Amino acid sequence: MTNSSFNYVRTFRKRHALSKFELAFLIGQRSDSAVHWFERGDRKPTLEAALALQILFSQVPHQLFPGLYEAVEERVMRRAAQMLRDLEGRRDRKSEAKRELLERLPQPGANDIEL
Repeated sequence: MTNSSFNYVRTFRKRHALSKFELAFLIGQRSDSAVHWFERGDRKPTLEAALALQILFSQVPHQLFPGLYEAVEERVMRRAAQMLRDLEGRRDRKSEAKRELLERLPQPGANDIEL
C-alpha cells in the first residue's frame, strides 16, 4: 500500500506550468497554502476541491490521490467484511439486499490505473 499522503497534485500543477497561487484560484481556495497542504498530504481536499481538480486536470480523485484512496478503500473493505460476518445466517429481505451490495464491491486495487 502506498503512503496515504502520496498524490499527483504537484505533478499535474507543474505539467501545466501553474503556480500554487494560480491553482488555488482555479479550484476556489483562498490561498496557495491550501495547494501546498494538498501536495504535501498534510490536508485532505474537500469534496469541492477534489471535484475542481478533476474538472481542471481530467483526472478522477482516486487518480489524483491514490494514497488517500487506498487508505479509505482499506477501511471501507474492512468494515464491509465485518458487516458481512454480522449478516451470516440472516435471510430476510433487508439482509439479502445488504449482502448483495457488499459482495459486489470491487476487490482492493481494482481501480489502479497507470498515469
